[in-house]
Amino acid sequence: TIEHTNSILSNLSSHGMEKKELPHHKELRRASILVPLFERPQSQQPSSSSQSNLHVLFTQRPQKMKSHGGEVCFPGGKQDEEDDGCDITTALREAQEEVGLDPNHVEQIARMQTIESLHSLCVTPIVGLIQPSCAAEPSRLTLNEQEVEAAFAVPLEYFTIPENLASIKKIQYGANGEFFMRTYLFDDPESGRQFRIWGLTAHVIYQVAELAFSKK
Repeated sequence: TIEHTNSILSNLSSHGMEKKELPHHKELRRASILVPLFERPQSQQPSSSSQSNLHVLFTQRPQKMKSHGGEVCFPGGKQDEEDDGCDITTALREAQEEVGLDPNHVEQIARMQTIESLHSLCVTPIVGLIQPSCAAEPSRLTLNEQEVEAAFAVPLEYFTIPENLASIKKIQYGANGEFFMRTYLFDDPESGRQFRIWGLTAHVIYQVAELAFSKK
């Protein structure tokens, strides 16, 4: 429903756009990812009992890539000099380069907690609402074949349902303590393929979904 969607977006926007990072993150190389949310009409959702029509767009990297080949991720990448040190600019630029998403179609909703990757990259997730929503439909995107092999969409609510979690493992992560490694195996009804969503990508979307659907 419209009210339910508005409540979800309100939860996310209340998280704010200010930086959320640790002091030592300032010394690390920076990168940003865009978490693109968009609405789908109920008629486009195959046999869905979801109360929300919000979906999240993912991409899959080409198998031949040397770095993280074949992995599912969000549009994003390392910060360039042209970004003038702005995490949001990096996320929007990378999304345009990778899937042809016009920055003017992205409403910035929230900046999530910055994460230190295994390669000592300081990764900042930016949550954006895509309007018009058709601009984020996988079939409408212009994929950069050098960086993106496929694009697909998953209902945001999917990541709040415990039964959809294929596995979860607690690991020690540097000096930051414990980290829960989640893995989801999503069967995409549009392509007929199964996508493995795990690692940093799964961590980020779980946090976004938990915040979005929290009851205050």
